[in-house]
Amino acid sequence: MNRAAFCCGEPELDNFFRDYAGDHHEKYLARVTVALYEGELVGYYWLAAQSHASGKLSKEAIGKLQRIEFAPCIYLGMIGIIERLQGNKIGRALMLHAFSKTLEVAKHIGVYALTLEAINEQKAATYKKWGFAPFIEGELLMFIPVATIRTALSEVS
Repeated sequence: MNRAAFCCGEPELDNFFRDYAGDHHEKYLARVTVALYEGELVGYYWLAAQSHASGKLSKEAIGKLQRIEFAPCIYLGMIGIIERLQGNKIGRALMLHAFSKTLEVAKHIGVYALTLEAINEQKAATYKKWGFAPFIEGELLMFIPVATIRTALSEVS
């Protein structure tokens, strides 16, 4: 698989994928998932374990996580689609796959939410449509509770 040619138009995402994704995956720092179309690498995302102070998530989280100081989360590190195929629902397929993997992990260990950091306000608006909410209004660090993911996947199936 040729990562060197990958270009989604966001230098931070391109550089990570080309230079670090393989190493991170190999060392279990993250689990990198790739999308292939007719043998061509067209997209990727990665997941890693993470925790956040419960009080930063939401009033709902504080109620559910009463005695847990840090909420167990899964972090969706980056999601990138090659430029010429953006808008062709590959990103949607990768997001649904990340949702599915999050639920799979949640069957085995405690997970409250999937988190991510949007690269800009435009992407944050897209993630809000998926059900993500900012930790603090106006910031790009966002979360979506596992319960919301479960509902979203049941509606897609």
